[in-house]
Amino acid sequence: MSAAASAQLRASATLARPGNEPLPPDPEAPEAPAPRDVAPHPPHGKVQAWTELLRTPLPHLEAEAFAQLHPVRVDQADGVTLLRIQPGQEVKRALAPWTRRFGTVVPVFTSLEAEANDLLGAPEEAARWLQERPLLCCTVPVMDDLLIAARGMTAQAATSGITRAARELAYAAAALVVAASQRWPGAQIPWADTKNRPTLRLVAQAIDLALAAQDHARALAWMRWMLGRDADDAHGWRSVMDSLRQPDASEP
Repeated sequence: MSAAASAQLRASATLARPGNEPLPPDPEAPEAPAPRDVAPHPPHGKVQAWTELLRTPLPHLEAEAFAQLHPVRVDQADGVTLLRIQPGQEVKRALAPWTRRFGTVVPVFTSLEAEANDLLGAPEEAARWLQERPLLCCTVPVMDDLLIAARGMTAQAATSGITRAARELAYAAAALVVAASQRWPGAQIPWADTKNRPTLRLVAQAIDLALAAQDHARALAWMRWMLGRDADDAHGWRSVMDSLRQPDASEP
């Protein structure tokens, strides 16, 4: 008799016995698997709210608007052209209330993860903010906050809808950053300048999401862009590129 059949027979016998006394354990029965810690799946309503929040900025993401809101500062140092892409004064004023309500704890160094508790718990409210203040939709800090929070959400429980929406936003944001730098071919956007990090992190998020989706051609193109704009390889993309061993891809 198989172990499974033996276990079923013992269960039936236990129910039939007077007093329901348990039978002694069967030494030949397989051990029950240890319980697994499974993260609870977020409610459907929250998944839908987060998916809609991540897609709220997409209609506003235009290269011209992005360039106007993020004037490029150009400097020279030791014969090298340095760029800084960050929000202008108008955007900074509009960002202050958002940052007080939803701002994340800015990641350290090259990390893509951070604390975003205020934003994680209020996707519907954040969506209303963006609908009422469309200026915020096209700003680096807001897109950075949304992608950081989406990463935190999917870390709690893998959710394909949120992941797809985050990928759409990250791809669109990275394309804007690349377009904003095209007037200065070869200029550096160093990670060492902390004011560049939210902008560069948008491209890094796009790379990471592309790698997770096995979209290696797109990931490689953005990694090459990052290395071309910061030769110090602060993100470590060179080793990732070498591991993929794929032919050259054109810039996205």
